[in-house]
Amino acid sequence: MQFAAPADVQLPNTYLKNWLLDTGSLTERVQSLCHAFSLTLLGQSTLSPHSNEMSLLGENLEEQYQVREVLLCGNGTPWVFARSVIPQSLIASELSNIGNEPLGKRLFNDARFIRSAFELCALSSKQLGYEEEVTLWGRRSLFTLGNASMIVAEVFLPNAPMYNKTVCDSE
Repeated sequence: MQFAAPADVQLPNTYLKNWLLDTGSLTERVQSLCHAFSLTLLGQSTLSPHSNEMSLLGENLEEQYQVREVLLCGNGTPWVFARSVIPQSLIASELSNIGNEPLGKRLFNDARFIRSAFELCALSSKQLGYEEEVTLWGRRSLFTLGNASMIVAEVFLPNAPMYNKTVCDSE
């Protein structure tokens, strides 16, 4: 995935732009648009971040990271794939025992976490294993607490309401 500053990305409409650049809790926004919210933990383990993630993190070679991947689902349908690269120091302290809890619940209820500006990307749905090819949009930012920074990246999946304003109106 190739990320860029929002000013360098041509977005197709203002509704999409609103979703991508919303600085509030994505979890809360998804919850507000559906009758049944769920989080599916795909995995969380100690892994080496991708090279583009390490360059964003500042390439702290001494730090160990856990990579956490989840799906945020509205009414049983996956709307968002999220990948977080979290320093072990945060896992051992502020983010201990997170389990199936949304990460956003912790981040947005703790004013000590400071969020960076967003970077945006567009990718083909085929890159995520979908048969039909459509353009999907994603974003990432850093959350920093003291000297520890973590990446939160989110890709809005084909059934996400950001692509169709009426997705929840018909539920």
